[in-house]
Amino acid sequence: MRTRPLLFLPALALTLALTGCGGSSAASYGTGERSISVDAGETFTLEVPASSAMGENWYLADPEPDTAVLDYEGRRDDNDAGEDGTQYFDFTASHKGRTTVKLVHCPNGFCHSAAEATAEPASSAAPNAGPVPTATGTPQTRIEYFEYEITVR
Repeated sequence: MRTRPLLFLPALALTLALTGCGGSSAASYGTGERSISVDAGETFTLEVPASSAMGENWYLADPEPDTAVLDYEGRRDDNDAGEDGTQYFDFTASHKGRTTVKLVHCPNGFCHSAAEATAEPASSAAPNAGPVPTATGTPQTRIEYFEYEITVR
């Protein structure tokens, strides 16, 4: 009986592709990791806690990252966990350089966009009265910026 090894190659290639063998998934960084180094061509995700059911959301804020360094691929939401949801901001490191990614955290339904978070308040009692602070810790119950310094090698 003679076997034909070439017949197995397509099946082997399909198996490797479906299992992800030899590939790698995108690196993910949370709110505690604000200084990030990646290689050109690498994809990565900023992963932030968000309970949209409780009115908590995150938005990419101005100024947006330098497009000569990073490509913003978009935002994804995982709200299946109910109050413990997650939002993901996906990027591809396109060229060597440095840039800043600025996310605005909007808890408790205080804002529904980055522009709304930084708009002048209608009254001094508005929850976003005053300048938006830059966060130094974990997300709080106020509107605040989270800045990520990205270095592409």
